[in-house]
Amino acid sequence: MKSFAIMTMKGGTGKTTTAVSLAHGLTLSGRKVLLVDCDPQRNVAVTFGVKGEKGLDGLLMTGDVDIIQVRENFFIIDSGGRKLVEVELQLGRQERREGRLRDALKHLKGCDYVICDCPPSMNLININVLAYCDEVIVPVGMDYLSEVGARQTLEIIEEIAWITERSSIEYRILPTFFDSRTRISRTVMDDLREHFGERIFSTVIRVNTAIREAPGSNKTIYEHAPLSRGAYDYYKLTEEVLALEREG
Repeated sequence: MKSFAIMTMKGGTGKTTTAVSLAHGLTLSGRKVLLVDCDPQRNVAVTFGVKGEKGLDGLLMTGDVDIIQVRENFFIIDSGGRKLVEVELQLGRQERREGRLRDALKHLKGCDYVICDCPPSMNLININVLAYCDEVIVPVGMDYLSEVGARQTLEIIEEIAWITERSSIEYRILPTFFDSRTRISRTVMDDLREHFGERIFSTVIRVNTAIREAPGSNKTIYEHAPLSRGAYDYYKLTEEVLALEREG
């Protein structure tokens, strides 16, 4: 089983879209996927129009959780909304608080991938995710602040690796909202290639209105606009992730 965190300290970079699209792409490729919403905003659950009574909040505190099937081989855990904030405060007073997610999911079987959609902040929930996941995917929008957010995220990843006594936490950069017609997109892409080199996915997620429209109809991009360039780009990302599986 392989686990990914979709994380960056900058909002509006396409984290949830990437988490949902990658997860569904993997299921369409025959893999069984669990998508864990780690954000109190509940954007994953809202995307599919569902709600779990016992979400990530229950999983972290008592081990009780509703795992909701949203598509064939595709399952999600709701975040629990505002209850997740309360859980974080409670965890802060407990021992082994950084490893609660890892302990809760260590006996998970029959799943090929676990993907965690994370909020754009450094909190105890995200520390738990970093202690658990094999690799971090960092979406970076084509603007200066997104690039700064990516650098901040990587600094935090290094710090959490030290805190949790991991030798390192692997990461990859995913460019999002790319528009070849704009100078800023080309400039940011050049900067990313210069600073991150082979850590960048070869796939670039281009600007596409269909990607923004899909959640409004409780669909993924593959269902809402399967012939769009958004669907094509996320299909390519899925193929890259599967290639990593074969290499591993």
